[in-house]
Amino acid sequence: MKALFICDNKEEWTKLSQLFMGNFPKVELICALNGHDALEHLSYEGPFAIVMIEASIKDDDPSLLGKEVLDTVGERPIIFIGTKAFIKDRVDDDLYNNHPINGIIYNPYDAENFKDVIGQSLDWAKQEEFEESIEEMDRDDLLPMRIRNFYMFKIVPYDVYLELTQTKFIKIIKRNRPYTHSKIQTYAKKNIKNLYLGKNDFILMLEEGIKKVTENLLQKNQSNVKYLGNQIRGALIIQQYIRAIGVSDDIQALCSLIIETTDRIFRKQGNYKNLFDDIPFKNGDFAEQAIMTSYYCEAILHNLGWKSDLSRKKLGLASLLQDSTLSNEDLMKVDGPQDPNLQMFTKDEQDEFLTHPIKAAEIARHFQGYSEVDFVIAQQHERPDGTGFPFGVTVNKLSAHSCAFILASTFVCRFAISKRTPEDKIRILDQLRFEYNVGNFKETLQALEKSIRV
Repeated sequence: MKALFICDNKEEWTKLSQLFMGNFPKVELICALNGHDALEHLSYEGPFAIVMIEASIKDDDPSLLGKEVLDTVGERPIIFIGTKAFIKDRVDDDLYNNHPINGIIYNPYDAENFKDVIGQSLDWAKQEEFEESIEEMDRDDLLPMRIRNFYMFKIVPYDVYLELTQTKFIKIIKRNRPYTHSKIQTYAKKNIKNLYLGKNDFILMLEEGIKKVTENLLQKNQSNVKYLGNQIRGALIIQQYIRAIGVSDDIQALCSLIIETTDRIFRKQGNYKNLFDDIPFKNGDFAEQAIMTSYYCEAILHNLGWKSDLSRKKLGLASLLQDSTLSNEDLMKVDGPQDPNLQMFTKDEQDEFLTHPIKAAEIARHFQGYSEVDFVIAQQHERPDGTGFPFGVTVNKLSAHSCAFILASTFVCRFAISKRTPEDKIRILDQLRFEYNVGNFKETLQALEKSIRV
């Protein structure tokens, strides 16, 4: 185990080193002159079981430094060392009292006081299963993730590592343990671009799924049914991956491939009806909805004469990400915040539903090359009269792209919770004409209708 001592008096380093050698010889003591040096050690040489701060340190406020340490590395013992006068004047009582694992060692040192405080802290560290700081690992056992992904979560079910060399890594977050965003910000400020997840069976399963779907979509001369089936499998993987892990290069590549395949199949298909009939829609789940929405978006773009690749990519990604943060698929049956059915779900699920357009938009910002797609996704549930959510904007605040996506997504969702007959399609289309036939929705509604009434 390691302990960190922050003190600007090197004579105190020697005294404390001798105390550790005599009482806790297996603990490696590392000393830092100031808070800046200490945070460097915490970032690259940990994990440290104990952090000790000299109360008389000149260039730092010991209480503020203690809080910064906790924000950076998470909960662990902070021990303040110094004379009673310095402890009284410079150590925040709340910081000490609100963290039972914190301690005080008075100077001049008392051997029993030292052994008691350090011993209790080490016992806590052992219960927390602190491990050796630096590990040699095979890169194939790790999944690189852009550091900004970690702002999406407060806890992850994987160990998280920082790369030191090609083969050496340091564990900075333990699986299923809360971490602070300020800790992530500390590494981001050092221009660190990626952190690494330790792969478990679930990650390996998703990676294998990405590989197989990619191989199948790249094969030539398959039937539409096979392409569409693989697109749906790909959409399911994307949704599972984003909820559990975040956005990786592999997921961005898979989304791009599905969007390109959608365009290729649509252009190749001469008959709309045959194409939409080929889309597997047995369950009407989020993955099937994502793919069907993307094809209706393609149809709307085609019927409007919009040939821009950016428009196609924007609506394609919006289709794939729209419900990616929802964990309960029964939420698709909820029409909005005022729907009484929303009360049938747990408080967490209700909050999840009400915020999912914004959260999906935040995820979209992690994708490169999809201009303004976050705005389109965030407006998924808006309505012309301002009764939608989460913003309640009216039709004059909605772009043509947003209108196209809203209509395609709403049509597909309503079809998913119906009996899914041809008559249901016409009935839902009539509903949309009654509710949405205004402003920028007019032309896009006509384009959607043209793809259904064939």
